[in-house]
Amino acid sequence: MSLYGLFSLATSYLPLPIGGGALAAKAALGKTRSLYVPDLFAGILSGEPTRNPYEEEIGRKSEEWTKKLVKMDKRTAKILTKANFAYLISLSAPLADEEAFRMGVDWCIWAFVFDDQFDEGPMKDKGIEAAKEIIDMLATQDDTCALVDPAVHPLQYMFQSVWQRFKARNPSPGLERRWKYTHKRCLFAILKQVDATQRKITLDVDLDDYMETRRHSIGAYSLFAVVEWAHGIKAPEEAMEHPSVQTCERVAADLTWLVNDVLSYKKDLAFGVEHNLTRLLMRQGLTEQAAMDKLGSLMESNQRDWEDAIAELPHWEDEETNKEVRRYLDACAAVARANLHWSFKSGRYLNAEQGRKVKETRVMDLP
Repeated sequence: MSLYGLFSLATSYLPLPIGGGALAAKAALGKTRSLYVPDLFAGILSGEPTRNPYEEEIGRKSEEWTKKLVKMDKRTAKILTKANFAYLISLSAPLADEEAFRMGVDWCIWAFVFDDQFDEGPMKDKGIEAAKEIIDMLATQDDTCALVDPAVHPLQYMFQSVWQRFKARNPSPGLERRWKYTHKRCLFAILKQVDATQRKITLDVDLDDYMETRRHSIGAYSLFAVVEWAHGIKAPEEAMEHPSVQTCERVAADLTWLVNDVLSYKKDLAFGVEHNLTRLLMRQGLTEQAAMDKLGSLMESNQRDWEDAIAELPHWEDEETNKEVRRYLDACAAVARANLHWSFKSGRYLNAEQGRKVKETRVMDLP
């Protein structure tokens, strides 16, 4: 979801057929045009998250830096402030020190502003231009890359600045590799979405392909690396590469985009956005409610995968390794939980009244 798309008001919608659902859904919905949504606050998404004490101060400084750097107009600047990305990073990295927290917030704002160009901006359906922009962005991490001129390429300057601060703390070779790899996968997944939009085949993909693209384009894996760095987690490579750890990473990333697809559905309808799993499943023959129920089933399946992965996690002889692995897995869960709470608090998809109803009744009224 781009910055501009966060808080636009819905003025029209595309009517879709209403499907049937579970008995509980029917009882709750009656004859209204509504959907019964999954339990979003279950499993690793449950519980109240901890906040970082630097949230307010650093959030303000990071916003002002970005507004000046990219020369934001008043409308966009207001949207940036309302988005409150510092809150998202506060819940994701509650233990980060002031310097690390600032880097995390700067990174988060860069990610959303950069994504604007491909989500709802000028490069949303221009594959060649998007590819060049992505290649140039990734190149700023190369030690041979010259310092970027902020007046010419402000977003590249932002990312290079974040990268330099990341490197300044001498991350392990494994963490540096994860940083580069996750950003490359994320940006390449975004490019794949641009290609699908350009060729008008957004919904002409199978479920597995859609899910693979979403779990990387959502940016959760990159945020895992940010929090690993910000919290000073030191798990050895042997542990980080264990299948159970990788399963937990995948689950946290999948829960992040699944929550987004659930909560954004009302807004996606209003603006005719088709990049939503509910729409894809309806294209494949499911009713609207059955498609939403399928998202719930996928979330439940992911929660079981997490529990199974934790049960199969080995106990290393070095107790410090066990401790650091646990810290990393907690960080992955915190990122997914942070996205859920931030989505409600920021009003990115639902206003306060709509969000409260979804939380209390799991009923989403549609346009």
